[in-house]
Amino acid sequence: MTVNTEKPGFFAWLPPAVRYDRELPSTAKLLFAEISAMTHLYGYCFASNEHFLDLFEISERTLQGHLKVLESRGYIRIENGNGGAGRRRIYVNFNLPVQNPAENCGVPRKKLRGDPAENCGENNIVNNKHNNPPKAPQGEKRARKKNEPKDAPDWKPERFRGFWDYYPRHTSKQAAIKAWDALRPADELIDRIAEALRRQKATDEWSRGIGIPYASTYLNQARWEDEVESPAASDREEVHRIWLN
Repeated sequence: MTVNTEKPGFFAWLPPAVRYDRELPSTAKLLFAEISAMTHLYGYCFASNEHFLDLFEISERTLQGHLKVLESRGYIRIENGNGGAGRRRIYVNFNLPVQNPAENCGVPRKKLRGDPAENCGENNIVNNKHNNPPKAPQGEKRARKKNEPKDAPDWKPERFRGFWDYYPRHTSKQAAIKAWDALRPADELIDRIAEALRRQKATDEWSRGIGIPYASTYLNQARWEDEVESPAASDREEVHRIWLN
């Protein structure tokens, strides 16, 4: 499947915490919105630097500065951030707090007609249903306290349960849950992981328990991309049943 990285067909997300952040340049806010639009298919953005440079007509130095400040303020997280196309992954923090724009936009109260919360940017971000951040994707749960053990991940727990039950090495489940929530795989990617696991479990080494990484390592290092012999059609049908039941 070919993905159009130039004009993704998804809505962008620009939460109040980002768009009223006075320490962010305007282009950095647009960059965040573009990254959010490109996370909908796989759960992360994989666009190269060239895509952003052409889109916003900015220099490489400016782009790196914007990415750095977005990450330092907790709006995004970058993995394998070497600027290479296809390998870098940019994750968006979808759990940003809803903030009153009057606290961030810097417009003096005396210059406004009434409460700044009703006049700065959009009207009352907290109460206007049209401006609230998007609801958490199906399968997510409320945020837990830091370091509190989880029985299941926040992201698609039913799909993780299928992955965990099928994975041949049941060690360090908490680390696997953390890796799954960080990856936030879309259903299409989960199906790819399922097929890859079926092929890998059929190899001689894995069948003898050799070279099987921890589940968290498998997810963090995208080990489903390791090349092995393709399965037969019947094997693919078996994978489909396992992951959707």
